[in-house]
Amino acid sequence: MINRRLIEEELPIHRVNVESGREKSLRHGNISTSHLWWARRPLAMSRAVVVGSLVPARQADSERKTLLDAIGTAARFENSNKAEVLRPLRDAVAEAFGDTPPKVLDCFAGGGSIPLEAVRLGCDTTALDLNPVAHLVELATLDYPQRYGTALATGVDSLSADFDTWAQWVKDRVSGEIAALFPEGPRGRRPLVYFWCRTMPCGNPDCRADIPLVTSWWLAKGKGRRAWVRPVLQPGAPRSYALAVRTDAPGTEKPDTGTVKAGSVTCLCGWAQSGPDTRRWAKRNNFGYRLYAVLDGGTVRSHRDPSEARSYRDPGESEHPDLRSIEGHLDKLPDLDDGTSALPDEPIDEIGYNNLQQLPYGYTTWRSMFHGRQLAVLASFADAVRAAHTAMLASGLEAGRAKAIATYLALTVDRIADYNSTFTSWHPGGQFVRSTFPQQTIRMVWDFVEINPLLDGPGSWDGAVDWMRLAISHCAQTSRTPARVVRGNAQSMPFDDEEFDAVIVDPPYYFSVMYSDLSDFFYVWLKRTVGHLYPLLFVTRWTPKDEEVVQNRCAPSHPRHIPATEFERRLSRSLTEIARVLKPTGIVSLVFAHTDVVAWEKLLMALRNAGLTVTTSWPMRSEREGRATSGVKAVLGSSIVLVCRKAESQGEAFFDDVVRELEERLAARLDQFADMGLVGADYFASAVGPAFEVFARYKKVVRLSGEEVEIPDLMALAREAVARTAMARLLGDVSISALDNMSLLYLTWRWAYDGEAVPADEVYKLERAFDIDLGNYEGPDGLVERSGGSISLRQPDDRRGMKLSTNPLVIDVLHQACLLWDAGRRKELEALLAESGMASDTAFWSMARALAEVLPEGERERTMLLGLSGSQDALAQAADVIASSRGTQGTLL
Repeated sequence: MINRRLIEEELPIHRVNVESGREKSLRHGNISTSHLWWARRPLAMSRAVVVGSLVPARQADSERKTLLDAIGTAARFENSNKAEVLRPLRDAVAEAFGDTPPKVLDCFAGGGSIPLEAVRLGCDTTALDLNPVAHLVELATLDYPQRYGTALATGVDSLSADFDTWAQWVKDRVSGEIAALFPEGPRGRRPLVYFWCRTMPCGNPDCRADIPLVTSWWLAKGKGRRAWVRPVLQPGAPRSYALAVRTDAPGTEKPDTGTVKAGSVTCLCGWAQSGPDTRRWAKRNNFGYRLYAVLDGGTVRSHRDPSEARSYRDPGESEHPDLRSIEGHLDKLPDLDDGTSALPDEPIDEIGYNNLQQLPYGYTTWRSMFHGRQLAVLASFADAVRAAHTAMLASGLEAGRAKAIATYLALTVDRIADYNSTFTSWHPGGQFVRSTFPQQTIRMVWDFVEINPLLDGPGSWDGAVDWMRLAISHCAQTSRTPARVVRGNAQSMPFDDEEFDAVIVDPPYYFSVMYSDLSDFFYVWLKRTVGHLYPLLFVTRWTPKDEEVVQNRCAPSHPRHIPATEFERRLSRSLTEIARVLKPTGIVSLVFAHTDVVAWEKLLMALRNAGLTVTTSWPMRSEREGRATSGVKAVLGSSIVLVCRKAESQGEAFFDDVVRELEERLAARLDQFADMGLVGADYFASAVGPAFEVFARYKKVVRLSGEEVEIPDLMALAREAVARTAMARLLGDVSISALDNMSLLYLTWRWAYDGEAVPADEVYKLERAFDIDLGNYEGPDGLVERSGGSISLRQPDDRRGMKLSTNPLVIDVLHQACLLWDAGRRKELEALLAESGMASDTAFWSMARALAEVLPEGERERTMLLGLSGSQDALAQAADVIASSRGTQGTLL
């Protein structure tokens, strides 16, 4: 009999989700602060999944409750390394496996969250990833701290202490080399932040001014502090821009409006140029740079001493660096010993075109993403890291330890590069620097900031060292046993058959994150800091892309294009490999967060082909609330954790039997999910897991006729079931049975996606769930409208003047009633309710109240609905009188 694991029965999901959401905003000691890695999962979520995947479920109720409470308590980040909090979890894992620690694999290890938690819990842990940058991050997270981070009497671990010592050594060396590049300003202070913009000449022959390309003139726009730049176009031939920093109220001037918007440029003389023309000009000529403001201060957030407070001002004459001269000096830097150029002059891989938005503007090498002074700073830091490693060995430091410390120094330089390129930006409300990667892409930035990394300011060396030290210390406390960190391909793993007790993975999702394209930014600098220490990692120009398990976004005609079908084949091969290395009684816990239902359908097929059966699933909080997204707003805040086993399927099943099985499973699971507080899109997506649990048991589902039911049809069935379950909660069973399908779809959409535009292929899944063709509901009076690749709902204000049919939809009558109520046309409203038969219709009024409940406060439709439903009794009585006097009702012309 299979020994079921805790994750297959119960987890303290609500507590874990709360802490996972909170953790995304925490920094002190979290591994997310050591080095950027995209889509890194919360430690709280990872810890719960690891424990649940290893510990047996068959315990007495009291024992299970105690363990669940221990998992919930340990989910808090501050408890991550408290021995007394972790002991119940470590003991439970040890008890389950006896003297031999369980072997756990993450073959898409990325930023290392999942394997770190396995290490923390005493597992024999293996982390595998193809990407060299991820591999170094994993060594710095899962191997070096545990191997070299012995505790000192001071309470600090020895690796952190050594890192601090050599980080100061690097700073001292660099300070002497680059101090002259940052001259003192007034009052003998060097600025913390320099505000730059790109420039291009005005195309007006009567102007020809060098236009400062700025999206906003604000420098500070917060409580108690205001600073902005006033541009004035001065006369002359050519004309010129005078820029002055101001701290007074703008008055009639508009600092929010700059000279560039979405690539379109407008000069103060009135000349304008479109975005495409700007791109073409930039590729031919290259933008210039202009320094237009600086920020002085001792420590950026210090306001205790007025002399040390923030102060925005115009740059002095001596503070304008001669970038052309610096570039000339940089061109003469000698190559490294292995022949690598001192600066990253590698071309940017063209297949990253859609993710690296600077490429169309002519920034086609990694070097071009920095101006001369930034390059001089980074070259000096890179040289100092190499010199520090040599000095460590000369001082007698053991080779492995020296390599580890040099790696941390190199990762710290990466952080300086991230906060000191010409693609960083400034947040005037919070007055802080946004890194090169505020999203999972590099965006085109027009006005940017440069930091002085030697001062105690944003993005400084000391700040980066502090973050790194805390992360090292955190990881060093997890265990004295390092993980096995392997660079390899998940499609062909170098492990024995049936080697692992659990495989816990967060695989890539189609083109959600282009890991290799983005990590090339760091790869080229790591090659220049520690490439000589890891020669096998840096033999190629870029990170490996040809074997990556992704769908890339380059043009389908490109010879290196990886289409969705190839991604699916690669993921399927990886899942087959996972099944191969998993023990017969082992568990696979797979995190998946894709919003496209087709992706889930393909995943189910891949799991079937790999011989893996879904036994249960959990929606878990994996994204920070309020995060920036590049697509529609209807996105998931949760991931679905699918729990799988190697198992033979039950063969065929009849469709009617599967329908009953699905309804029973959904009813039980969705009650749990509702109790967890899931709503909207997260609740809607949560149906995927229970559906997988049912469908994955069978190789084939057939109708009585013998016709096979395809997976898309089964998933449509699941979506319909979850939608109707959710609507029944809002409306009640009687009301839901009385509503037409289009009205149910409208309510479901508003509930799940808040009325936001949704991609057409996602809407297609809704159509199938409700057996509706939305093409029949478009047009001037329709409920939906298309725009590009998205579809959005039309609200009452969008449907003024619509004519109702003789057999109208409930939602049509409701929208018409809202408009009449809002206009104060009471008699017409009463007549509408009488003639439509809605006056005493429970379903009609239930829908009105349900819609008002799901819509956000302050929305016009919600206000109308609240007013309308608040007058239900009076309206119903008046409508009944009208209907009685006419002797009929339900007749609309």
